[in-house]
Amino acid sequence: MNAKSPRLPAGMLLGLFFAAAGSAGQDPAGDDRPRFHVSVDTVSLAVSVLDGDGRLVTDLPQDNFQIWEDGVEQQIQFFSRGELPLRMVILVDTSGSMRSKLALAQEAAVRFVRSLKPGDQVQVVEFNDRVLTLAEFTTDFDQVEQAIRQTEATGATSLYNAIYVSLKDLHRENPEELDRRAIVVLSDGNDTKSVLGFEDVKEQARKSSVVIYAISLRATDEDLAKDKYRNAKYELDMLARESGGVSYAPEGIEDLAGVYEQIATELKSQYSLGYVSTNTTADGAWRRLQILSKETGTELRSRGGYFAPRPARRQRRAR
Repeated sequence: MNAKSPRLPAGMLLGLFFAAAGSAGQDPAGDDRPRFHVSVDTVSLAVSVLDGDGRLVTDLPQDNFQIWEDGVEQQIQFFSRGELPLRMVILVDTSGSMRSKLALAQEAAVRFVRSLKPGDQVQVVEFNDRVLTLAEFTTDFDQVEQAIRQTEATGATSLYNAIYVSLKDLHRENPEELDRRAIVVLSDGNDTKSVLGFEDVKEQARKSSVVIYAISLRATDEDLAKDKYRNAKYELDMLARESGGVSYAPEGIEDLAGVYEQIATELKSQYSLGYVSTNTTADGAWRRLQILSKETGTELRSRGGYFAPRPARRQRRAR
């Protein structure tokens, strides 16, 4: 690369390194999508594009997009349309209040998993009084289905703990691999058990390049007349919006399969963008992002920013 190339300051010329390779420990049987490894300086974004009628737009080229970080345009160095592998956590509320709904929730979640692409990795986590991982990240959808079907409803609701732990798991799972990361969380109530608060979860979500899809089963007019359910829905809405995801409120449990289908369709329609910031300052500051489309009448969903690396962290990685 020419030393005079713009946008890549000295010391960052290798900041974005892509190498097609199979990830260690994976079993991507039937998956012919390439694997890419990137440096710790890479900022990766999952972007959904909708037209004026709310339909997903899936055929835009790379030069349609612009990324601005704190008002400075960035050079897009990686672009993909729905081709990167997916690493996802399915979070299932198994508190006592889910007892009458759990069978239908299980069926909808299983159908959702079966609609994913071979090679996508899924972790299954249930939460009630505690947070329990029922299946570690795996491409074996039979194992995932078995884990979903073994859930039983009992106890309270540790919603904050569950989302926080899942965000941490996704954040540290093969961080050098460029893929798409998501959490799909289903809950029918407010948090009643977590030791962590909503602000802890929101802060961790801002640190993670994870898209959150939230499904609230307590969103009828009668439910939302109660502060606890109205606040719970508001918090899930905020987490989804800030991460670039969507919050859903199906009218009934029978509508859940359709919600999962919408999520699956969006995941398959996402654009993946990658760049190395022109701002090389390692100060841990929040950097505001704006992703724009040249296609008129479109709306873009993505995360609104990220935290820059801290000096000590960069030094430890350099050793």
